[in-house]
Amino acid sequence: MMDSVVRNLRVLWRAESIIADIRFRQMMTRSSLRGAAALLGLFAYFMGNLAVFFALDRTLGSVWAAAIIALGNLVVAVVLLVFAEKSKPGREMELALEVRNSAIQALEGDAEAIQEQLTELRDEVRGMKQAVVGFVRHPIDSVLPSMLVPLAGAVIKNLKKSAASES
Repeated sequence: MMDSVVRNLRVLWRAESIIADIRFRQMMTRSSLRGAAALLGLFAYFMGNLAVFFALDRTLGSVWAAAIIALGNLVVAVVLLVFAEKSKPGREMELALEVRNSAIQALEGDAEAIQEQLTELRDEVRGMKQAVVGFVRHPIDSVLPSMLVPLAGAVIKNLKKSAASES
């Protein structure tokens, strides 16, 4: 029974560590993509804005050139952020969650079995306690039922001997 509990605890520990590792890698991927999006947005803001500004300044004027540049940079940054948010863990996460849930169910079953065994042990100890208390309080009443048949046999044997010696 204890081997099963230890095995299930090891499986649960391993599943939890796999889940934590997958979540950490996912968080790092998202953070990296967000950081890249921020850096790209910043770089695009400075370099692209400057180049496009000079190109649009001649035809549209300074105000419209700056507005178009800002809108373009914003669209690129939003696309990268959406891509970062949509990255999902793979099949590994589903498998790790399944193993963890299975280990938890097995541990619950083991715990119920141990609880049943402890209940049976408690009932046996209570029965023994009652037997000891009954014997201490009424020793003759406790021993008499088991001694009745041998005692009756001895009495009958003595009666037969007495009857045979009188005849």
